[in-house]
Parts: sequence; structure tokens; C-alpha cells
Amino acid sequence: MSGPGEKPPIDRLETGIPNLDAILQGGLPKGMTAVIAGPPGSGKTILTQQVCFHHATQGGRVLYFNTLSEPTAKTLLYLRPFSFFDPKLLEERIRFIDLGLMLRTKGLELTANLLMEQLKQFKPSMVVIDSYKVFDDLSQSAEELRKFTYELIVRLMAWECTTFLLGEYSTDHFEHPAFSAIDGIITVTQSSLSGEQQRLLQIIKMRGTGHSRDKHPFIITQAGIEVYAPSLTLRRKRRTGQSPVEASRLRTGVSRFDELLGEGIPPGSSIIVSGVSGSGKTVLGLEFIYRGARDHGEKGIFFSFEETEERLCSTARGLGWELEREIERGLVRIVFIPQPDILVDRHILEMQRHVESFGARRVVLDSMSVFLHKIDDKRLVRDKAFWLANIVQNQEAVGLFTNDVPAGTAQYTRFGVEETVMDGLVLLSWEQEGLERRRYIEVNKLRNTAHARGRHAMSIAHGGVRIFPRLDESLAREPRIPLAPRRGRLSSGVPQLDALVGGGLLDGSVTLVSGSPGTGKSTLGLQFALEAARTSERALYITLEEGPTQLLQGAEEMGLPLREALEAGTVEILYLPREQLHAARFLNAVEERVSSLAPSRLVLDSVSDIELQGRVSEELRWLFYGLVIRLRGLGVTSLFTLEARSLFLADTLSEHGLSPLADNILMCRYAQENGLLVPVLTVVKTRGSIHDRGSHCLLLGAGGLRLGSRFGGAPPPSSEAKKEVKKRRGPAPGQKRRK
Repeated sequence: MSGPGEKPPIDRLETGIPNLDAILQGGLPKGMTAVIAGPPGSGKTILTQQVCFHHATQGGRVLYFNTLSEPTAKTLLYLRPFSFFDPKLLEERIRFIDLGLMLRTKGLELTANLLMEQLKQFKPSMVVIDSYKVFDDLSQSAEELRKFTYELIVRLMAWECTTFLLGEYSTDHFEHPAFSAIDGIITVTQSSLSGEQQRLLQIIKMRGTGHSRDKHPFIITQAGIEVYAPSLTLRRKRRTGQSPVEASRLRTGVSRFDELLGEGIPPGSSIIVSGVSGSGKTVLGLEFIYRGARDHGEKGIFFSFEETEERLCSTARGLGWELEREIERGLVRIVFIPQPDILVDRHILEMQRHVESFGARRVVLDSMSVFLHKIDDKRLVRDKAFWLANIVQNQEAVGLFTNDVPAGTAQYTRFGVEETVMDGLVLLSWEQEGLERRRYIEVNKLRNTAHARGRHAMSIAHGGVRIFPRLDESLAREPRIPLAPRRGRLSSGVPQLDALVGGGLLDGSVTLVSGSPGTGKSTLGLQFALEAARTSERALYITLEEGPTQLLQGAEEMGLPLREALEAGTVEILYLPREQLHAARFLNAVEERVSSLAPSRLVLDSVSDIELQGRVSEELRWLFYGLVIRLRGLGVTSLFTLEARSLFLADTLSEHGLSPLADNILMCRYAQENGLLVPVLTVVKTRGSIHDRGSHCLLLGAGGLRLGSRFGGAPPPSSEAKKEVKKRRGPAPGQKRRK
């Protein structure tokens, strides 16, 4: 009922055609007379017959008059394949009458009288004349046709009939003498839209309703006609209550991707994932769906236009994912639409139905550039992208829309307008570096989120996508961690060296050993790691140049029990060949191993091997800084070796600029004595300790590295100092401490 002062609404009739009622803003005005115009084969008759059968199923009565265009028998023959056709409705609810003979023999006036007699007998609520253009051909003048049409419409109005007059009228201009007396004009045509040959429906005129004036694509299937009107049916819904910013955010589950995205993705967000061919867009989207199902129990739907479900499942198996299991569990659905079959407006509405019926929390479209590839008009591209985003927002899901960009261009998206209507933009790229292709990822835009900026390393291997956040960006998120509280001193593995630094290395400290080639840096690192066996702790030895086999051979030649420590699990070797690593990837690998092993000691041999292309890089300094911060926070005592480019004591410590970050700095260089090169060690720096500043000869042999006399003839450390070191170290393994 209408409220006080409000005009009562016009009664409406449902058409039974999907989305047509939305275009008419509620359906057909009851009792109106409308012309349905269009060329032969455009769909006029099927459109009207579908409306008639739907009206009959709702309790209405329909009179369908055929004129000279097609006999009734033929009409019924072509109706039978359609699912809306119900023969049980014939005669009782729908009656087909052929006016052809009467028109040919008796003329307009007698035909009109026959038509009215049928109205009195059947008492219909809907009338169709197909085709009304026959009356144009049989009338003697425009004035006669206008008079006939007017009298017919008046009589039909008296019976409160909703009437359709079908005809092959021109859709370019409507100058028919009778059109001024009718209430509505609906046109059906065939033409190109969005780069596709499509059937189009348009409401030119409809009294009593604020209808859409756009051209809307439609198709004819066995089910009848379906009209597509995304601009009306995909309107963005208004949400009440909690805002998207406040609602629970979605975590992708993809390795380190969530770190780049900050606090997560707001529900209802649509994100474009752009990149050239081979940059990893499909794999990222597939993993987004898979991780959501496996790790979070969230339903995900993957729309593909190039890869079938079988091929996508095969890709998943190659990456070690059990995607078929998630499909069987009902958490993942893959919808394959072959590229040649794409009808943009039709499939947008099909995607909406899939997303809503499935209850998807995650949506991937692979790819949007393929889906919209037939459209040349950027305004239309923007509209379609907006409707796709509305599907995701109305479902409060998160959507990833992959987008191919041409190689060698600075474009972010294929068409240059998609990113303006989406909430986020993620860029994937790759570069050829030497013999290897390096992948990168960048979060260019994500609304309502403090995301990481800049480009970050990425790889695709067994297990899926791996992301290595850039060091300066990841460190900016973490508070600076001070040096761990001192819990005492640890032996370096060389008693004479412990004496030089005040009894050992402070627990949780970082020691930098800058050494010339052949001075014993790696041996010192091994002895430092093997000291973990004395207290049943663990040590992690990271090598970037020598593999485990080489290290074992070298240790055995010097009598160091490395093999026993490896078998006992007190020492673990992590071999990371430098040619396979970026600095960010290196830090990520180390962090994972430190987290799982929880060592008390760590050796990195050597920092220099992380340099790229033989140059000292700023990224190396960030790497060293990041590693120091993390190890200090974990209370790990660490020793880093560094290859010096100088041989002699007179040269600088190093060119790397890393010394300010170390707590202890040991310099191993060569000195000349009697025409020989003598390796010597100098303690350059120890925080929190008074240290011996002299240079001492280095001796390598059975048992490893040890210190000899002070260079230049001075005595080695005193026996009292050695006793103090021994006291701090405690008993050797297998010995009991004396009371």
C-alpha cells in the first residue's frame, strides 16, 4: 500500500525472462500496449512467446494471433524444443489463432471484428499480434492504419489486456503513424558490442516506468531468452555495521606475501596481479586458492580462460599441492571457459552466480586481459572491470585478477584503466641476470592497508611461490633490538685467543674475522662451532663456498672432530652456494634454519661471498645488519668471516663498511719477517672488554689453529691468563670438575 500523499504504484507483470524485469524496473506495466520491433531472426517471436507462457503459468490467459507471417501449426512446431513451452497450457491458458485467411479474404474491418469476438469468448489478460506489420501492408492509407490501430488499442484497454504488437519495423527511426498511440517500444537487433556479434535488446519507450535505456545483450538457448544487464544486476551493495577496514582481514597464506601486505587484505577487495608472460601470475593465483582451502578452510573459485581443470591440477601436483583433494572436499571449484566462447556480459553474470552459489571467500580470474580482449573501447573496459569488482565486494570475498602486460613496456595493466576501479595492484616481473632469470614482486597499491613498498625478490619452486622481502623494508617494520643481556663468556675454541679478549667472547656477541686468504678464518670458524659440543649445545655452520664434503676433509686433516659433531647433532652445516642466492633470499633461508635448529652459536663463512657481481653492494650491508639484529634478539653468539682484499697489516681492515656492527673484530693478515710471509692475528675491537692490542703469529696444524708468540719477539699470553681461560671454559668432555 502507498503511504499518505503517495501515488499508488502501477501494477506490474513479471516477464519470466532473466534480468528483463530489472531493466523495466519491476516488470511490464499491466494493461500497456507495446511494439516489439526488429528485423527477421532477431528474436522478437521467442521473446514474446516466453513472456506469454510465463504469464500463463502465473494464472493469466493469453490470445496469440498469427497473421500472414507464420501459420499456427508451424509456430507450435518451433516452440516445442524450448523448456518454457508447456503443451498442457494450450487452449486452456494459451490459445493460438491464425488470422491469415480472414485478412486475405475479408480485409481489416472484418478481421478486427473477429479479433474482438475472440476477446469476448476467451477473456484474455494478454494479447499478441504477430506480425502487426501485415496491417501496414493491407491498409489503404496511413490515416486508415492510424484509425484502425487507435480503435484496436481502445478496445484492448477496455478489456484491460496487456498487448504486444510484433513487427519488422526499422530500429533507426520510428515514424509509424500508429506509434503515438502505443505505450512502449522494445527493439531487438543484432550488431557488434564489446567486440562481439551479439543480439541486443533496448527499451526505447515504456510509459509509467523509469526503464534503462541502454542496449543489453541477450542470448537464445533451449531455456529461452536470457538478457544480461550487469550495470543493473551488479550494483554495489551498501553494507551496514562494521566497515571493511574494521572487519577481519584475509591472510593469503602465500610465503611472506602477507608480510608485504601488512595487516592483511580487507574483505571485498579486488586486486589486479599484473605481469609479463612467465612472471608467475597463474601460480600465485592458484596458490592463493589452495592455501585458503587447505590452511583456512575457505572456499575458493578459480575462473580460467586458457587452462583446463586437468592442466591446473597437473600444475598443482608438480608444485607438491594436493589440489584435487580440496576440490573433492568441496572447498575449491575450477570453472573453465574456453577463450573463443567468451561472451563478456553473459559470463560476468555466470561468474556472479558461481561465486554466490558456491559461497566463495576467494576468487581468481585468470586472466582479465584474456576475458576482455575483444573490447577496444577503454570506457567499456572500465565498466566491465567495475562489475567484476562488484561481484567480489558484494560477496565480501577477496579477488585476484591476473592481467597480462606487453613485454618491454612501462604499462601496469593491459588496457591502462583497470587499476583505477580495483582496490589493489600487484606487479610481477622478471629479469635476466647472467644465466638465471630473477623474479620480482611489488605491491603497488592496496587501499586501506599500510603495505610494503618497492620490489622484492620472488621464486617459484616445489612448494610454490617464495617471496624474500627486501631487507630495508622488512627491517623498517621491526624495532631495533639491543644487544642481548650478557650471561658470561664463551670460548672461541682457541685458548690463546680467549686470553687476548679477556677470557672469551661475550655471550650473544657478534665477532667479525677479517682475514687474508690462507690465514685460517674457516678453521677458526670450525673450532668456534665445535665448542658447542662441550656444553651439549648446538651450532650452525653456514658455508657459501666450500661444500660439506670439503669441510669434512679439511677438518679431518687437522684432527678436528667435525664428523662426530655432525653425527651427534651438535653441529649442522648449511650449504648455500652464492651463485643461487640474492641477499634477501639468503637472509630468509638463514632465518628458517635458525628458527628450526635454535643454535647457541652460528658461523657464517663468509660474508664476502654474498656480494653480487664482485661489487660491494649496499644490499650486503643491509643483509649483515639484518642478520646481526635477528641473531642478537635470539641470543645467538655468532662469528662471521670476511675475505680481505689486502694481505698486510699496514692495509685497511676492510672495504665493506661492516665493522661498526660487530662487537668483536679480529684482523688476520700477513707480515713480512726475514723475507717470509707470516700470518698474524690482531684484536682490533672488543666491546665490553679490555683486550690485548698486539699482533700474534698464527699457527695452523694438527688440532687446528693456535696462536704463537707476539709478532716481533714479545712473549705469548701469560700462564696465569691461560689458567683463567681454562677456568672459564670448564672441564673437557668426559672430565669431572674438581671440588
